[in-house]
Amino acid sequence: MVQPSEPVQKRRLLRMTVAHYRQPHVSEEDFYCWVTERHAARAAELHAKNGIEGFSMYFAPKSFREMTAKLNTQRGNPWVVRDYDAQVEFLFRDMETFYKGASDPDFQLLQAEEEPFISGIHAEISIGWIETYVHDGNVVNLREDGKPDYPTFEELSVAP
Repeated sequence: MVQPSEPVQKRRLLRMTVAHYRQPHVSEEDFYCWVTERHAARAAELHAKNGIEGFSMYFAPKSFREMTAKLNTQRGNPWVVRDYDAQVEFLFRDMETFYKGASDPDFQLLQAEEEPFISGIHAEISIGWIETYVHDGNVVNLREDGKPDYPTFEELSVAP
């Protein structure tokens, strides 16, 4: 196999998630409407402009969290059920891309508008890389021998 000239740290797809809680005085519906109708489109434009390859939102209203808690109980409580209201997902190749977007003055203005809706308390962040094994219902990124077609853990696990 011919090795690409670009290092794996520039080729792997990084995933950053930030989990948020809404402000206590904001209803779930008002929070959802603010995010989807006033915030997301503007954020998407800025993220695309700054090289972010993927930007998505995950919503977990109380009804879903309660259902998840019931599922967890039925399964013997093997999981910690997260109680945040929303999670934002960013996909990018390197931290320079993230820093470029974070330092964009228009993005900083957009973030300043979040305070009435998003609590600054207990936000959670994670960063890692993505390996996809099923895409559009098809098995992908596996060799004939069933092993992944990704670089080694040693290569991939070098922090960005």
